[in-house]
Amino acid sequence: CCTDHNHLCDSCCVPDGGQALMTKLSENFSFNEFVNRDDPERPSGQALKYMIQLCEHVLEPLRSWLGKPVQITSGFRSPAHNARIGGAKNSLHTTGMAADIAVGGIPEQIKVAAFLSKLGEVGGIGLYESKGIVHVDIRPHVGAPAMWLEKANGQYVPLPIILRTRIRLAGGKV
Repeated sequence: CCTDHNHLCDSCCVPDGGQALMTKLSENFSFNEFVNRDDPERPSGQALKYMIQLCEHVLEPLRSWLGKPVQITSGFRSPAHNARIGGAKNSLHTTGMAADIAVGGIPEQIKVAAFLSKLGEVGGIGLYESKGIVHVDIRPHVGAPAMWLEKANGQYVPLPIILRTRIRLAGGKV
């Protein structure tokens, strides 16, 4: 069993039997922030590697830029849990590649999206208009990240030109 967590193994770093593990994914983010207590299935070793990559290369820089902690509202989800909560069928949350973070209203979401869009590892950014949440993922991509907006009625639409322009004016890459 690994004790320093400098390497990853399914038998140690991923808890079994639903037991909580306080493994740090990065300096300021823990395993428990990324998993839902109501979801008995735990991430695979590969999903855990993606979670660490997301924390180290995206969420830590965001936290530093914001100058305050980042609240994760949803991280890893098993396919069964994702279906239960009405998540997208092919959600990247089920792979450990995505996190939803609480940031506030559209003005804050635009600033955060502008910052995230400049990070090379970011492959997708979703703004959740009525929830004050930004989705970020590390899907493979070429060029600017995919961007979308979830409307109050639950529909997903391509990011409207006005929001793309506001992100660009805030220094973002769209």
